[in-house]
Amino acid sequence: MGRGWFDFRSAPQKERDYREFTERVFEGGLPHKRQVRERLEQVLKQKDVTYEFVYYTALKDLLIRKPKMTADEGMAQVCGEIRVLKLDAAKKEALKQVLAEDFAGKLGSAGEQ
Repeated sequence: MGRGWFDFRSAPQKERDYREFTERVFEGGLPHKRQVRERLEQVLKQKDVTYEFVYYTALKDLLIRKPKMTADEGMAQVCGEIRVLKLDAAKKEALKQVLAEDFAGKLGSAGEQ
């Protein structure tokens, strides 16, 4: 499996990996994904949360794959790997708040409001 420019996976493998990723992070499907994005907009009090959403999905995926890792450790790793936006302390706390709500089942199909 490759990363970035040197990704030698076949198209079917890329599709399979993406499908597995989205099912892992958004087990409630598209409605779950929409709820998370809307909640980020509410907590961050901004309309465009595209970059924050990237950090959120990477953080959630990491914490699912490494359950012994803390949210702070995961945030440090994600912020070290993704550098499209410098997250200040308030944005990091907002991401962790939405993540905690998501893990508690308040977002997505299990906790639809």
